[in-house]
Amino acid sequence: MKRILFTGFILLTVQLTIASPNIIFILADDMGYGDVQALNLKSKIPTPHLNRLAKEGMTFTDAHSPSGVCTPTRYGVITGRYCWRSSLKRGVLGGYSAPLIEKDRPTVGSIMQLAGYHTAVIGKWHLGMNMTRRAGGKPAKDSWDGDGNVDFTKPIADSPITRGFKEYFGVSASLDMAPYVWIEDDRFVPAKLVQQPGIKFPGFVRAGPRAEDLEFEEGLDVLGERTVAFLKRMSKGDQPFFLYMPLTGPHKPVTPHPRFVGKTGLGPYGDFVMNVDDTVGQVLKALDETRLADNTLVMFTSDNGSFMYRVDDEDDHVKTPTKQQ
Repeated sequence: MKRILFTGFILLTVQLTIASPNIIFILADDMGYGDVQALNLKSKIPTPHLNRLAKEGMTFTDAHSPSGVCTPTRYGVITGRYCWRSSLKRGVLGGYSAPLIEKDRPTVGSIMQLAGYHTAVIGKWHLGMNMTRRAGGKPAKDSWDGDGNVDFTKPIADSPITRGFKEYFGVSASLDMAPYVWIEDDRFVPAKLVQQPGIKFPGFVRAGPRAEDLEFEEGLDVLGERTVAFLKRMSKGDQPFFLYMPLTGPHKPVTPHPRFVGKTGLGPYGDFVMNVDDTVGQVLKALDETRLADNTLVMFTSDNGSFMYRVDDEDDHVKTPTKQQ
């Protein structure tokens, strides 16, 4: 499966004049490499910020993955290992699943810490967490759709901060998988919980608990705002940082922010890709404003392509998305 990878602001020279550049690794979710105008002149989706990365940096267009879904890619990115070396031999984890990465396994986060970096994750984890159950209850098998026994007031025993990262903000898995609750470090962000009903395409979410203030359309903006705040904070110190930013889009639910709806004329997915590009733009703007850009390596890639769509053999009308990516 081909993937997209951009690098921007590459100022490292053969002489290594910059010993410890800041590093931001942005991972889009279910985004096709042909959606980006810099890689496809026929693309009708405006992607000015990704185009900027491609123009100012380098593009790598021949990358491959042994699995075309979410969790395996993240396992490879974080551990540097082939995904099939993990205990997960097919598919992905659920929102309540236990950690896939062993506690003592080196990760890019722990290795970067040894190199003197401050490490952080902002976004979708999807590598499993050990959530506290009420009254000592144990997780149901696989905990794919939850067991109704999670105590959202208690710490999470295993999260990104026990896998090599000093700080974390995001969600446990994709935004079509409960629980739909923001997590900061090892705690669920306090919020009133409501029951999210299941929704079919094009939004598509599974039923489950949702923080009342978590709106799917605002997910990318929240991650962008947290990243901007992180960059402003880090700009005040001297420690280099490694930021892993796995986005929640344009993976389903395909819910672009209202300011992008109808902008591309290509439906919700095209608008959502435009939303993703805007999030990247927020990061680049913050780097410029904080004067971090000259010493920051920015990488952008995608775990796998977007959904393919069924076509009616009789009238060529696009039907519902398939599961192939």
